[in-house]
Amino acid sequence: MLLEQIDEPVEVISYFDGERMRPLRFRWRGRAYRVRRVNGVWSDIKGRIRRVHFHVSVSGSGSFELIYDHGSLGWRLGNVALDD
Repeated sequence: MLLEQIDEPVEVISYFDGERMRPLRFRWRGRAYRVRRVNGVWSDIKGRIRRVHFHVSVSGSGSFELIYDHGSLGWRLGNVALDD
């Protein structure tokens, strides 16, 4: 498995029930991915901005770290682990 740090903006469709957010799909480099499972969620503070990290598995192979930034209200792709 190859782990690569990406740090690029991505488009994410997510579900928010008023308390929790869950990414459902995202688009990276022109390709759409469907989130099969959220493996873990954690948050951190960068400067004064809270970020929420989602480690997700997608249909097919590989896992991704999606990061929601409360300051910009946007998403970024962190680390990617793709099967060789």
